[in-house]
Amino acid sequence: MENELVRIQKYFSNQKILSRRKTEEYIQKGWILLNGKTVTDLGTKINPLLDKVEISPLADKVEYTYLLFNKPWGVFTNCPEDGCEQITDLLPKKYSHLSSVGRLDKDSEGLILMTDDGTVANHFLNSGIEHEREYEVTIDTILTQGMIDKLESGIRMMDIVTKPAKVNVYSKQRFTITLSEGKNRQIRRMLRKVGANVIKLTRISFAGLKLGDLRSGDYRLLNKSDLM
Repeated sequence: MENELVRIQKYFSNQKILSRRKTEEYIQKGWILLNGKTVTDLGTKINPLLDKVEISPLADKVEYTYLLFNKPWGVFTNCPEDGCEQITDLLPKKYSHLSSVGRLDKDSEGLILMTDDGTVANHFLNSGIEHEREYEVTIDTILTQGMIDKLESGIRMMDIVTKPAKVNVYSKQRFTITLSEGKNRQIRRMLRKVGANVIKLTRISFAGLKLGDLRSGDYRLLNKSDLM
């Protein structure tokens, strides 16, 4: 856990609540509270373990954007390196400021929620509420009942055991798996533990949102009421 002082901009960015630029904008508008008091200095630092940092209710009066995007294979959710393609490169410029709620690795595709509403992002990422994620998976071997049993009961990976999953079989090598957590490359790691490798991985739903017939690389706008 973090135990050193960090700037609010960095903390919010790391927590996927607001980008650093957006956090500075909120500070300048008086919309960031530190232990109940308005932050006025862009250089303010906090101790994440001791301090309470939150977005002022005044920010709720702002019009936010909520966008559901179908990420193509080979595209990064966020890419810190020059020369690689990321989601915002595929969106109209007016949406280039949006941040992703969670992420998909480059070799996965499917549903990503994008928004500039830090409160909503925090609800999905840091509220402690479990949000189901459903993925369509194709593997390089035949899926056995033994493999299904292991996936559904939990897989030990490093120092954790994954939470129980739900598997729905389409064919010998194609199925859906529903998780209530989203650890880094979790499905790929789980399947390797039971002797399979992922050929294709697509997220088709997240927290009640459905990908539906949205084509790869396309997006649709949502209302806040669709999310909460």
